[in-house]
Amino acid sequence: MDQINEHMIRKQTYITSGQNKELKKLAKVKQTTEAQVIREALEYYIREERKKTTHNPLLDLIGLGGDAPGPRDGSVNHDRYLYDRP
Repeated sequence: MDQINEHMIRKQTYITSGQNKELKKLAKVKQTTEAQVIREALEYYIREERKKTTHNPLLDLIGLGGDAPGPRDGSVNHDRYLYDRP
């Protein structure tokens, strides 16, 4: 995210005293502002949550059979193979 050219929107929130203490330490170690640390943390959180909400677990099934032999016409004759029906 390019903060230099992006319009900033002010948000106000409450954090615990422990979070405040850690935020100050982290900003000092990284030699940046507390606001930048918060923006980076929020960006990371959003990216990770987006992965969770856009992941389709059905896609994990692809390739589970590996190179196991199987019918070549399964997409056409699946009822016959699954239910023993023509």
